Amino acid sequence: MNKIYITAHFAGADNKAEIEKLCSLIKEAGYQDFCFIRDVEHYEKMFFDSRLLMKSALEELEQCDALFIDFDGPGTGRIVELGMAYALKKKIIIATKKGTTVRDTIRGVADLFIEYTEISEIVEPMKQFVQKM
Repeated sequence: MNKIYITAHFAGADNKAEIEKLCSLIKEAGYQDFCFIRDVEHYEKMFFDSRLLMKSALEELEQCDALFIDFDGPGTGRIVELGMAYALKKKIIIATKKGTTVRDTIRGVADLFIEYTEISEIVEPMKQFVQKM
């Protein structure tokens, strides 16, 4: 089973349920899910040293087959993870809500680009993509 590193905007308790839902959709699509904020930091800021944080994220990403980013606009941590995945030659799946401005440079690294109205719409394209991985 392909293991996917999931990165999404995290706003503390305000969107923990959204992240859990996203992870469940990734599993429903046929992937093993890994979410750094959930699986390493347990929804708390565990790293106070930003270099150590990014080193740990890189180590985790190396163990995955692909990166999934729920892109809602510029976010420094997510963009760093995206760059790492691209440099590591990992498959990159970018999902974004219809109407979100996404620069060509972001689109240019995606192996799969999904625009959705409801987040649950990512499941079918991801099921098809997993068969090609």
